[in-house]
Amino acid sequence: MLALIEPVFVLIGVWGLFAAIAPKLRTEIWWMRVWIYGRLQTCLILLAALLLYLALYPAGEIGNATLLMTYAVALVICALDIWPYLPGRKRELRRARPGMPGTPLSVLLINVLQENEDHAAVLARIRDSEADVVFLSETNARWREALSPLEADYPHTYLLDKEAHNGLLFYSRYPVSEVQERYFCQDHVPSLTVDMDLDGREVRLYCIHPRPPRPRDDTQHLDDELMIVADELREQHRPAMVIGDFNEVGWSWMVKEFKQHAGLCDPKRGRGLYNSYGAQNPFLAWPLDHAFVTDDFRLLGIHRLRPCGSDHYPMLYRFQLTPA
Repeated sequence: MLALIEPVFVLIGVWGLFAAIAPKLRTEIWWMRVWIYGRLQTCLILLAALLLYLALYPAGEIGNATLLMTYAVALVICALDIWPYLPGRKRELRRARPGMPGTPLSVLLINVLQENEDHAAVLARIRDSEADVVFLSETNARWREALSPLEADYPHTYLLDKEAHNGLLFYSRYPVSEVQERYFCQDHVPSLTVDMDLDGREVRLYCIHPRPPRPRDDTQHLDDELMIVADELREQHRPAMVIGDFNEVGWSWMVKEFKQHAGLCDPKRGRGLYNSYGAQNPFLAWPLDHAFVTDDFRLLGIHRLRPCGSDHYPMLYRFQLTPA
C-alpha cells in the first residue's frame, strides 16, 4: 500500500519545487507568475506532506531523504516570501502616536465584482466605514446607478462606469483639484490620477486596477503600468499613495521592485497578510488590494471588513498625513 501512494508524494514534491521557483524567474508568462499568490497555502500543503511522509517512510534512505530535502527547500522559499508580513516582523510604515498632529485620511477599497448584485451590502460597508475616500473597481452603469446615493455624502467624485470589469468609481470628502483618466498600457484598462487637497496640502493618488495574469493576458501590461507609475512618483515630491486591486501580491518580485523604485511603504508588512481576495473561497485567499504610501503618512489601522457579495473583501486603510 505504501509503495502505491509514494508516487503521490513525489508529485507533490515536484509541484512544490516548481511552484516555489517559477514565479522567481522574472518572467511575464502568466502560468508561471500565478504561483506567487498562494504562498501560505503552498507552505501548508508541503508541511502536511512532509510530516506525513516522515510518519510513513524511513528518512534514512537516500531517495526518501532527497524527497524530504525537496519539500524543505520549497517550503523555505515560500515561507521566506510571506515571513516579512507576519505580525511582529519589521514594519515599513510607522504607526501614528497618540496625540501626533496631522490630517486623518481613511481609504476604502472594494472590488465589487461586476456580476455581484448585492448593492445594499456594498452601500452598507461604505457607510459603516465612514471613509474619507472610496475607490471601487469593476463598476458598470448598473453599479453607478445603485451607488448614486453616495453622491450626497461625497461631494467630490469621478464616476467612470465601464463594462468588461473595467469601471472605476471614486468618491472623496476632501476637495479634489484635478482628476486624470488615463490608459497607461491598454486602451480599455483605465486608471485615475487624483490630486486632492488635505487641509491645504496637495496629495496625489494613483487609483489602479491592472488586468490579472490569465491565459489571454500575460503580465507585461501589469508590470509596465506599475513601473510607469513608479517613474512618475520618483519625479514628484508631494505626499502620494497608490491604491486599488493590483491583481498581484505584495511579496511578488514585481511589486517589490515597484515599491523600491517609487519610494513607497507597504503598511501590511509586519502586521499581517490581510487576504482581500477569497471572500467566496477562503482557501484560495491572498492579498491583492493594496494601499502603498510615501513616508509622509503614518498608519492608524488596517481593517478587513465583512464580505458584500464580491469575491474581494472590502479593505479599509486609515492613515494620518504628518505636518509638512
